[in-house]
Amino acid sequence: MLLRLSGRLADQITVCQERFMAKLGEYEFPEIGLSESIELGKKIAREFAGEVSRQGLARSLGMSQRGGAFSARLNALRLWGVGTGRSRVRVTQNGLRAVTPLSATEGHRARMILARNVLLFVEVSNRLGDEPYGIERLGVLLEELSGAGRVNVARRLTMIDRIFTEARPYLSLDDSRYTAEESQVVGSTLLNRRGESEPLEDQDDLHHTDNSPVTQRRQDTEAYSHRIELVLPDGNLSLPETVGNLDAALAVLWARRQLVVAEESNDGRSSPTPPRDFSSPPT
Repeated sequence: MLLRLSGRLADQITVCQERFMAKLGEYEFPEIGLSESIELGKKIAREFAGEVSRQGLARSLGMSQRGGAFSARLNALRLWGVGTGRSRVRVTQNGLRAVTPLSATEGHRARMILARNVLLFVEVSNRLGDEPYGIERLGVLLEELSGAGRVNVARRLTMIDRIFTEARPYLSLDDSRYTAEESQVVGSTLLNRRGESEPLEDQDDLHHTDNSPVTQRRQDTEAYSHRIELVLPDGNLSLPETVGNLDAALAVLWARRQLVVAEESNDGRSSPTPPRDFSSPPT
């Protein structure tokens, strides 16, 4: 006889699936590449204003929310640092910078920060440097770093090689295009990740401005006479005024509205109906 699982039991099974991430020894690693994870982040940002329920995302991908393939994609989002959350998935600040960069340089910077969230790949990159390597050498290196057995490493070696090869260009800090301040930001990200089971959850949902020298230099070099300026409780948005950036700002405001609606609902307060033509997030 087949019994239907209760909602609570099904949720517990889902959580257990996510806890069993791909691991070698104590190192967790994504089973989905960085570029594919960024594409998924782009889908969440464009179609759902940066945040979506687990069930809604699974439905939009045509997958089962309790299936292994879908769990692998969510785990990869968190391990790379592109997204965060379990019942609701939200694109992080660095994820947004990789998804909708203001320039190719900013996109590269964001990918560098995201790539260095996977400590196994950072350690492998530090050992290999810029030297070419064979897959046999990679296997031995993975055994030494993780302490995993040869059989366990061999079973995952081809997948790890493929995903690491894609991320490798973003793992080196010896890049002349980056200043000391930018390298320090990446180093801080790496230090914050040590000893944690999943990527840090960003507190911001936007391309926020700050007073750091790196950000200030970028702003000083932009010669746009018209800019979009938003001041929100968790950060500021400053972008050149273009149609695409206006759409992005509307998406950010819609996401912020949803958060405020949820807070007012929890306090027992009702929220007004959205203005005409703004009943759904911009796409």
